[in-house]
Formats: sequence, structure tokens, C-alpha cells
Amino acid sequence: MTNTVYCDKLKNVGGVLMNDVVESLIYEVNNMQQNFENVKSQQQDHDFYQTVKPYTEHIDSLLNEIKLHREFIIEVPYMNSRKFELLIANIEQLSVECHFKRTSRKLFIEKLKSVQYDLQNILDGITKEGTYG
Repeated sequence: MTNTVYCDKLKNVGGVLMNDVVESLIYEVNNMQQNFENVKSQQQDHDFYQTVKPYTEHIDSLLNEIKLHREFIIEVPYMNSRKFELLIANIEQLSVECHFKRTSRKLFIEKLKSVQYDLQNILDGITKEGTYG
């Protein structure tokens, strides 16, 4: 079995390609940054039941999908079990914090950059031929 075939089989768990989930999370994290900037500039929180709750439920569904790939993701260079759990927790927090004006800009941006770095690292690791082979 070639490395590419092996890698493709490992990336497809439960009918969901791991790189699709990671790309979706990267897109959503970028949306979180835009939401945060809008809330900060308008100085108005988003409505919890109309905006925040449905959005966090959407993010939770993506996180549930990426958790299916946990055993493969923690094999990516510079990733481990603890870092994976921290990544999940940070995304959960960002999905809520991006809707409220009282969120600290400095802490939000630091957490956001960390998440963006980790997601890009995962994407690079799973798309590189032979990562798992």
C-alpha cells in the first residue's frame, strides 16, 4: 500500500475527510475574528439566543467531527494529546467570546493566533504526502 493511499484512508473517518473539517474550522475561526472586530467597533453584543447559541452549536458540531480524527491529528508534528484538547477548548471559547464587546482584545487575539497556527499546522501535516505512512 502506498503512502498516499494509506494517508487517504486515515484521513477519511466516518465518511468525513479530515482536511475538509480542518478547512471548515479555519474558515470559522476567521469568521470569529471578523465577528469580534464588528462587535468591538459597534460596541454592541450579539443576542445570545438569536446569534451566539446557534453559532456555538454549529462550531460544536465541527468540533465533534474533528474529534473523530483525534488519534491521527495527535500524530501530526508539533501536536500531542494535551495540545489537541487545548485547541478544542480554545475554539469553543473563541466561538462565544467573539460575540461580546467586553472580551479582552489582547487575550482574544493571542488565543486566535494560537488556534490559527495549530489548525494550519494540522492541515499542513495531513496534506503532506507520507505523514502517516
